[in-house]
Amino acid sequence: MTLPISESRKWKVDKSANEILELVKIELYRKNATLIEANSKRVEATLGSETRTRLFGGAFVSEDTLPVKITLQMNESATETEVDATIQDNLGAGFRIGMRGKYREYIHNLFNLLYAVLGA
Repeated sequence: MTLPISESRKWKVDKSANEILELVKIELYRKNATLIEANSKRVEATLGSETRTRLFGGAFVSEDTLPVKITLQMNESATETEVDATIQDNLGAGFRIGMRGKYREYIHNLFNLLYAVLGA
């Protein structure tokens, strides 16, 4: 069995946790995400389709089809909010042969999107 492809980053944003929550929810809805949890402390969502990825093969589906889980922890202080984010593949058990590079690029693109949305 292969470990999930995962990346974590922390950064500070000059916004309240509630502002971050609203901005992230809008962007996740735009990307047809499934929200598992969404409050001013934590956001957890899934994107993509495990079924389509397994059916057609990770090498043949678009980035947006790759199943990922996004988790944001928000720690608000008086002047800013620290965001601790993890994005990992959500493919479940199995091999990721030929998909590591594609997943890493997609995860990098999702972090860039979060930075842009949050004005980081």
